[in-house]
Amino acid sequence: MRAIDRERLETPASGWALPKVIDGPATATATATLTIPLDGLTITAPQPEMLSQKNVETVTGIPARVFLDTIRAPAFPLLITKLGKLRLVQREAFIAYLRSLASEPASRRTTEADERTRVAAVLASAGLETVSSPRAGRASAPPARTSRARMPPK
Repeated sequence: MRAIDRERLETPASGWALPKVIDGPATATATATLTIPLDGLTITAPQPEMLSQKNVETVTGIPARVFLDTIRAPAFPLLITKLGKLRLVQREAFIAYLRSLASEPASRRTTEADERTRVAAVLASAGLETVSSPRAGRASAPPARTSRARMPPK
């Protein structure tokens, strides 16, 4: 048997060292210490099962105030768990609820059209008609000389 067959590489935990000859069975393993900069690593934690006002912004991007206002709305359909001041909602159900809100623009337009029709009917019953006005970029009070409805000419 040659001397190299009995040689085993052993390295200290601090890095590389010269091989030492150790009596015993030959192995084919080597140990090395790697240095990786922290900005080279990406560590991803699993998503939480429940959303609260403390973690909702990091998970969904929605501010805590908007989350609380949303879950306090009378028509909010999901189960809310209350632990002191903490409000918990299942993450998957909340995200599905947000997606359902995003997929209803046609029904909102229909609701707005129905409201305009009802307003026009009320004005017509009072002998008034609607006047269209150009929309401003933001909500503001109308100028003093304009009105929202006018009497039809006689």
